[in-house]
Amino acid sequence: MPQLLKILEYRAGDEDTLAVRFPPGGDGVIDWGATLNVGPSQCAVFYRDGKTMATFQPGRYVLTTQNVPVLTKFITGMVYGSGNTPFRADVFFVGSGLYRDLRWGTPEPIYMPDPVLQQIPIRGNGRFAIRVSDPALFVPKVMQLKPVFRKQDIEEYLREQYLLPALVDAIASTGKTFVELPRYYREIGMGVKSLLAEEFASLGLELAELGINSVSTTPEIQQTLNRNAQISSEGYAKARQQQFELEAKAAGAAALAKAGTNYQSVGMTDAMKTFAAQPGGEGGGGQGPMGTGVNLGLAMMMPGMMQQMMNQQQQGSAPAANAQMAQPKVDPIEQIKKLKELLDLGAISKEEFDAKKADLMKQI
Repeated sequence: MPQLLKILEYRAGDEDTLAVRFPPGGDGVIDWGATLNVGPSQCAVFYRDGKTMATFQPGRYVLTTQNVPVLTKFITGMVYGSGNTPFRADVFFVGSGLYRDLRWGTPEPIYMPDPVLQQIPIRGNGRFAIRVSDPALFVPKVMQLKPVFRKQDIEEYLREQYLLPALVDAIASTGKTFVELPRYYREIGMGVKSLLAEEFASLGLELAELGINSVSTTPEIQQTLNRNAQISSEGYAKARQQQFELEAKAAGAAALAKAGTNYQSVGMTDAMKTFAAQPGGEGGGGQGPMGTGVNLGLAMMMPGMMQQMMNQQQQGSAPAANAQMAQPKVDPIEQIKKLKELLDLGAISKEEFDAKKADLMKQI
């Protein structure tokens, strides 16, 4: 004979229990006038013939036709005793709190697109949290008359059926390389929640949180990625070094041009100073036979060197005939190339380059 239920309540046992059936075997008849106690973070669902009859929020209820009229249209039960009409129904106490620390992971590698390596096998793991948002849907679609339903009972189903496919879609939609993924874990988690919101709602659930702990690949792929990163870093360092050198040369050429000279003139002057400062043999001070010869050679070379420097600075101010007599014949093509280098360095202006180029073109 079915048990006649006069008090319906469930005192929560452990934090992993999402829902329980009362009584566990479901073989009970609820007496009119019975007391229903729904605790905090609970709701009670009356279920019969594949339909949800009513849902009760936390509180204390006395089940009578006057207090709970919504139940009367479902009652076709047997009479037990005189004056009362008990009814049959399955009662489920469903937790309404947040169930944390559910885990997801990839038992087999999944492949993500990569702009460099085309496809990369990856493994990932993390945690997620759920909440029963609609007990009237959750009981028939998920619990399905089980006596006890814990979060472990749904963890694998949600992971395999929903989370992993959505994670693959979310990772692919970022368009980021594998090495960039750690910077976008939070955005990926939010994307998965958005993708699954409607599907979870159809189960009476809410995906409240989703976190990614790590995403890894095979050792072989990781070695390739490390090698590519090293090559890229070395190339970037060399490019920056060349850029700094060119900027320094351009700044130096601009400073020399502002001072009325150039690299070639400064180099010649430094060479002359170096020769003049050489020791003069045993007598020292440039007074020995060796020093005398060097000084004499410098004295003979000085007029020509000074004349060449003056010709370079004047750049065409003297007549063309005198310039040709004062300096040796220079290949116009080579001279144009040198002028172009000075132009690139910023040592001369575009107008100066064009004027000198026009003069040199006449000599070809």
